[in-house]
Amino acid sequence: MPNTRSLRVILALAFVLNLTWANLFSFAPNMVARLYGLPLIDGLHAYLALSRGAAFLILSIVALLGFLKPQSFRAMTIVLLIAYFCLFLVDVIILTRGQMSLGALLPEMIAFLILSGALVRFYPVPTGTPRAMPPPAA
Repeated sequence: MPNTRSLRVILALAFVLNLTWANLFSFAPNMVARLYGLPLIDGLHAYLALSRGAAFLILSIVALLGFLKPQSFRAMTIVLLIAYFCLFLVDVIILTRGQMSLGALLPEMIAFLILSGALVRFYPVPTGTPRAMPPPAA
């Protein structure tokens, strides 16, 4: 059984960050609008902020479950890895379209890259003796 201490630290950090982002997007969308430098124009923007808050809440639950049992929840670690990489790609697309400034997106892009890299680095790989293949049938 590999040591999962480093993975647990990363998953705990992911849990805290996701829960913080979920709270900000869900309960303080005006603060998020100021952080990103974009106005909260109408009800659709409020709906989208709340939807992103719900997505971050789900990611925080996945991180918590992975933290509690990293060996049993290797698939959840993969889900987090894919989610962070996709969120990073969304930021890259937004930057290439010129819809937001690099200064507004850089902190979250760095966080997504660090979390993705750490999840890859500390992914729990089962250890043990490899099973011998049976001899070929004659």
